[in-house]
Amino acid sequence: MVDDEPKISAKSVPISRVPAFLLAMAAVIFVDWNMGFSLFAFESAGPFLILMVVAVLIAIWNKSQVIVLISRASVPAGALVAALNAMHMFTSPATDPETAMFSTRLIFAPMGLGMIFSYLVPLIEPVDANFELTLSRAKQLASWALSLVAIYVVWTFIIQSTVGIFEGFIDLNSVVISVAVMAICMVYPGNEDLSMHEKAVYSGLFICVMAAVLGVAFYSSAVAMGSKFIGQSAAFGLLTTLYGSFVVFVATILGGQSSMNAAESRYFDWHLIESWIFLALMLMAPRTLIELFI
Repeated sequence: MVDDEPKISAKSVPISRVPAFLLAMAAVIFVDWNMGFSLFAFESAGPFLILMVVAVLIAIWNKSQVIVLISRASVPAGALVAALNAMHMFTSPATDPETAMFSTRLIFAPMGLGMIFSYLVPLIEPVDANFELTLSRAKQLASWALSLVAIYVVWTFIIQSTVGIFEGFIDLNSVVISVAVMAICMVYPGNEDLSMHEKAVYSGLFICVMAAVLGVAFYSSAVAMGSKFIGQSAAFGLLTTLYGSFVVFVATILGGQSSMNAAESRYFDWHLIESWIFLALMLMAPRTLIELFI
């Protein structure tokens, strides 16, 4: 008996999803344009795309699936850009409240962009996509170097901060917490079978979670004690998140999420998103409707 039903090959399935991907992207761009361009503002999309170029180059260099790596690296890149914009806002305070309020869009927009890419890019992902990344030591060092160069380019030429990258990014408290969390994750029960990059991915995520929880706790205490302690506590939360998101981004493009399936990857992204949104809303929330109209 001959089966007359048409057979769909693995390679033809993603092609059928391309119109859905294009329609969704067009809808997002239209709505963002209608709302004044926040997601795709140059200060949001520019740094995000530079980090995505790093991910693409690593994938091509290692002959891995470019689409898969873009999807996995999108939320970490969004968190990293959001933290960079927040640090710029913190180190270069606006001269008037209206400018400061307008700048807050860049604290949330990159994360929104990363979330959208993470959700939509799998539509054009090959069914038999291979995300096995095994880089040589030389390629790993090159990847770290390329990521650092990308951060320097974003901070100096896109964000155009007048604060030096070493001057603005070093905080002893943030370094101590980050190193402690990474050291614990390397020997934590249940992590014995994970690779070094997989452990780094989870440690970077937990650094971001610690930044959110401790950052809000320290900031709440600082507000009660006076303005002298506010700057230090805010810097702790932002810089610790910056460290954690950078570790997650680099570890991801080095294969730290290779063993995760799609559901595990989305769950991982959700924790990264909620840690940043919680911290940002507590420290730099925009004005509410009540404050604006009542």
